[in-house]
Amino acid sequence: MSKKLIAPPVSMRARLIASLPCVLLLLVLCYELFKGLVAAHAAYPTVPNTIFLDGTRAAFTITTAGPGGSISYSVTDLSGATLTTGQSGVTNRQVHLTLPALGDGYYVLTIDDHTVQSSVSQAISFAVVAPFTPVADSPFGVGVHFTGGNNPGLAPLIAGMGAGLVRDDASWAMIERAPGRYDFGAFDPYMQMLQQNNVAPLLILDYNDRFYDHSQTPYDSAGFTAFANYAKALVSHYGPQLKEVEVYNEYNALLSNGPCARKASCYVELLRYTYQAIKAVRPDVTVIGGAAFGVDLSWFGQVFQAGGLRYMDAVSDHPYTALSLVSPELGGTQDGMLKLTNLVKQYNGGRPKPIWITELGWSSSFMHVSERGQADYLVRGAVLSFAAGVQKFFWYDLLNDGTDTTRNEQNFGLLRRPDAAGRYQPKPAYVAYAVLTRMLAHQAFVGSDAVGWGVYDERFTNNLRVLWSTPGNRTVIVTTNDPVTVTSMTGGVQTYRPSGGHFALNLSPAPVYLQGNISRVSWCAFSCS
Repeated sequence: MSKKLIAPPVSMRARLIASLPCVLLLLVLCYELFKGLVAAHAAYPTVPNTIFLDGTRAAFTITTAGPGGSISYSVTDLSGATLTTGQSGVTNRQVHLTLPALGDGYYVLTIDDHTVQSSVSQAISFAVVAPFTPVADSPFGVGVHFTGGNNPGLAPLIAGMGAGLVRDDASWAMIERAPGRYDFGAFDPYMQMLQQNNVAPLLILDYNDRFYDHSQTPYDSAGFTAFANYAKALVSHYGPQLKEVEVYNEYNALLSNGPCARKASCYVELLRYTYQAIKAVRPDVTVIGGAAFGVDLSWFGQVFQAGGLRYMDAVSDHPYTALSLVSPELGGTQDGMLKLTNLVKQYNGGRPKPIWITELGWSSSFMHVSERGQADYLVRGAVLSFAAGVQKFFWYDLLNDGTDTTRNEQNFGLLRRPDAAGRYQPKPAYVAYAVLTRMLAHQAFVGSDAVGWGVYDERFTNNLRVLWSTPGNRTVIVTTNDPVTVTSMTGGVQTYRPSGGHFALNLSPAPVYLQGNISRVSWCAFSCS
């Protein structure tokens, strides 16, 4: 029999010395991570804003035109009703104003400055919203332009709104600044801010690079390979934080150029190279394809016929209505998504793929829709999208791109550009989106009930309904034996108690949420009570 070789005992001191390099390495890694998080927070502190959590009182510092005197103020809600008024003295050109407690909603604080001979007025919009933590695998997203100059300090306002996803460009030319060399320095700090706020990124792989194909949309194997390599570098660099990418943006419209401009066959080649490169290093990443402008079923059909569905895990679309002016109902948002789903099945052996709306919005610019109309359309567009089976919904976009109210492209935002005091103020659509994310969290679409012309009754799980009427107002009869909670588009809550097994409810283009054990909703054509 062979003898067992018994190692001599190792002293505790020797073990500690042997493990010291590993301990030091761990400390260095922890320090670098902590330093990065602190640096991101220091570089991008939460921006000044006028969004308050309920349970806190809205407070403002007002700078006046003159050094002393007084101001008067009033607070109105979305309907224009005055809720409170008051006056306050001015010291050294400033007033510190704390308002009475207000419920959830959208408000406007109007200040009349009497410190100079001719009174000066200013209006400050603000919101009161309920606390909320985005749900895991959130269906709600919003477009941002952090790489285009938006302040990443807005990330807490995104999380507070309830959106769990942001969509932004990770443009090729910004990352591959020399052939085969990738620089993520412009992206790392804001990616850290998103991570701190539990907001997931959907990054767009897009456009061109001056080193390939004459700075045009990739059109040959060298260009396709280089694009795929940049995509592979991106998903490798960000690891598990980056779970979804989208291949290009509105290829079917004006954002592709050169020999491959708008060609479905070229897009499929770009998809194939990119999909295979990403899956080789990160098979867990969801690769999203399409990202078409409008419900372009002809272009989608060409992509699918050329085999594009093999190289996308989900299909995305930007179903903007005509001129970003027509309502989601008249613009066919729901019908368009149902047709896209059927087209996917036609080319995918009868099997669906997830449909994502990665851009949809309406501008509140002059001669388009009002700010209130923008809020109405946001909720209605999202609800009709979910009714069509859409898995993810991204509003375009978070922040107005400018301050010219006559420019369409500058007024898609949920927030206004910073005011003279540096504050980001909400538009009604921000509050409407915040209420939507809270009401539909953990809910699934069940079905639509036919009530009457122009009345929408969309049912979700847990006895939740979303109702509105368009165009104009309608009255419906809600049949129930139990109290029903009715929440307005901006978060106001009322309890309706039935009389004789029903109650009347006035509807408008602004959706309301009904929670309760409701037997049916019926149209009231004449006398209603």
